[in-house]
Amino acid sequence: MQNDLARHYVRLMHFPLPLCIISFATLGALLAPIVHVDRLLWTYLIVFSSLCLASYCFDELKGHPLHTRIPDRQLKILGWAGLVFSLAGGVYLALEINLALLLWIPPSVFVILAYNKELFRGRFHNGPVFSIGWGGIPTLGSYYLQTINLSLTVLLAAAGTIVFSLAIWTLNHEFRSDLETVKSIAIRQGDAEALASRRSAGRGIWKITRILCYSITMFTIAFYAYRFLP
Repeated sequence: MQNDLARHYVRLMHFPLPLCIISFATLGALLAPIVHVDRLLWTYLIVFSSLCLASYCFDELKGHPLHTRIPDRQLKILGWAGLVFSLAGGVYLALEINLALLLWIPPSVFVILAYNKELFRGRFHNGPVFSIGWGGIPTLGSYYLQTINLSLTVLLAAAGTIVFSLAIWTLNHEFRSDLETVKSIAIRQGDAEALASRRSAGRGIWKITRILCYSITMFTIAFYAYRFLP
């Protein structure tokens, strides 16, 4: 039973999507003239607890789209714990480094709650908000934590991560309603071939998503090697 529940927690993490978010944050830090390793480690903790743990838990609470068997109570506890930890980490860094870091907290929290909990009748549950929150903010925020400044270089990099994130969102959401329609019709008509085709299309979309995630991860590793290895 415990092993089965553990598999559901692994499924909740949308792996390898967290690699994308961590890569975006890493790229932002690597663009800084001087990389403070302790600040980068804090970035990883905050990004994972907020944009991965909290957001995925809140998302799963909306009808269990990943079909996990994790109880809603546990999802709520984990989600809010991740968000509170990221808030506390942000406040701590602001007090230790620069109070200007506090300015990053409101938009970050807003994106997570508005997108994943579909506040304001779901008006912010869309591709642009996702791409900015999960692509732009990690890149810009990570660079800013390193330098307490922004530059044209990181703005261009953030534009790239935003577009990359938008491509992933579009790939996984643009055809979702059509695939669900095909699934419901196939089940109603007992069309096993159509149902199999729908499943094959879904697996293909996720396969492309995984390839994109691994590609940006490999690019980030290569950039790290360029910066720091002889």
